[in-house]
Amino acid sequence: MRSRFVRSAALAAIAALAVLASSCAVDRGRGGTLVISTAGDPDLLFPPMQRQQQAREVTDLLFDKLAEIGSDLNTIGDAGWTPRLARGWEWSLDSMEVTFHLEPRARWHDSVPVRASDVLFAYSVYTDPAIGSSDGALMASMIDSLTVRDSVTFTVWYGQARPERFYSFVYWLVPLPEHLLGSVPRDSLRTSAFTRAPVGNGPFRFVRWEPRQRVEVEAVRDYYLGAARLDRVIWTIVPDGQTAVQRMFAGEADFIGVPLSPAEVAEISNHSQIRSVRLGSTQYTYLQFNMVDGPASRPHPILSNRELRRALTMAVDREAVARNLVDSLARVPLGPLARVQWSADSSLRQLPFDRDEAARILDSLGWVAGRDGMRSRGGQRLRIGVAFPASSSQRQRLATLLQEQWRAVGVNAEIERLEISAMMSRIGTAQFDAVLMTVAPAPSPSGIRQTWSTAAHSMSNGLNLGKYSNPAIDASIDSAVSASSIDAARAHYRAAYQGLLDDAAAIWLLEPIVVGAVNGRVTLPMLRTDAWWTSIPGWRVSGEPPPAVSDTAPRTP
Repeated sequence: MRSRFVRSAALAAIAALAVLASSCAVDRGRGGTLVISTAGDPDLLFPPMQRQQQAREVTDLLFDKLAEIGSDLNTIGDAGWTPRLARGWEWSLDSMEVTFHLEPRARWHDSVPVRASDVLFAYSVYTDPAIGSSDGALMASMIDSLTVRDSVTFTVWYGQARPERFYSFVYWLVPLPEHLLGSVPRDSLRTSAFTRAPVGNGPFRFVRWEPRQRVEVEAVRDYYLGAARLDRVIWTIVPDGQTAVQRMFAGEADFIGVPLSPAEVAEISNHSQIRSVRLGSTQYTYLQFNMVDGPASRPHPILSNRELRRALTMAVDREAVARNLVDSLARVPLGPLARVQWSADSSLRQLPFDRDEAARILDSLGWVAGRDGMRSRGGQRLRIGVAFPASSSQRQRLATLLQEQWRAVGVNAEIERLEISAMMSRIGTAQFDAVLMTVAPAPSPSGIRQTWSTAAHSMSNGLNLGKYSNPAIDASIDSAVSASSIDAARAHYRAAYQGLLDDAAAIWLLEPIVVGAVNGRVTLPMLRTDAWWTSIPGWRVSGEPPPAVSDTAPRTP
């Protein structure tokens, strides 16, 4: 067997010694409260089912994975991965099985030891069709089985030698406490008390969640890898990003990860105690078209037409939209991917900005401009509703810019600013035309299955909200995920990307350069590109008092 055990165990020991050394003498830099200003509640504090970044920010501190991806976001093989719950692992000679050895000191926050059976239980949850997890579907497509050898040892058996087989399991699977969840029916997990007050095994334990107000966690002092530098972390929840930023400027928060606008970045210079911080990101924003009409899934009367979607895309000057919206703090995306992903391809063929061609296509489809310049067909106006969450001021401005761009070719965009619950209800029943989405994909390009495959329609955390479906795209995605070589996978991903661009399944609008803000009393380590919050256990705050946060609600035992 090829062993990563000695090296992995050594890395874990070095990490623990580093934490210990940094806290010696009078324990300088340890303790204190970090207040993060954020827009919007988490959806669920349950990793197999959650969709939102707000939820991940919390659960990634409550739950440990077997190992953490390195700063280079390598998803091929296990190079650069740092041990967490797993002290180490070793591969068979044919690389078709990997045996993990758990850290025997790891405990759930109710003091029960973390065991290999918890990993097996979590795998069964993720891959259960009743859960509908896209992450679990990816695992199941690569893994034949898991075998528990003893309380701290288990083996993963792979069916094929795919390049991302280690990543597909270790990055996505979060071990779950079988002793707390084993008796809960799978179809009741979403509504169980655990999803709102979880018991984890990570460096912080859950304290409370007051919807629309705050989420609080506190450091676990006997954490097996060494206690976090902070005493507690509080996310203060406000209805929109603009309010979150103003709280930061008012001295009511230590950190904000909501992308700042150019004006807000400039405003930082007026606050001596605040500095800007560049946050790595995989985010991009796009307008997703709805392909169906209502819960009966009839074809959408307008947007199911491929040529019309292409015309709507060509009518938008995306470069001008990006500049107008955020100046130099964004680029136009290459397509349904982030530039930091290894499958990124700058040679992808884009639909050009061409209003004359857009108008010609609309004319050919029978949408004729009237005296007012607006188009209609058979007495029906060409109207496209553009929905977005009320909490996002940036997407509201983006909707207004799209409205102006489409008006130039006679298309009426009706802006629909919705509360998140109302928006999700409309999306869930397919009662919308188009929705402005911002996603932050994982490092691996395999996440495209969650956002654009037909299979994503039935995933609980699927993001194919417009019910897009194309068998050729499905085949390219499946071939990419199952490819046995990087070159083959890259070619299949490129085919999927190009197909989606040619189909105009969406209009990919912005890939932001994310700038946040941090109070001067906070010292930050290096932040990971795909998830800045994973380094919070190493953040430090000075002895200055934290921002005032109301503390009137009862604490969760």
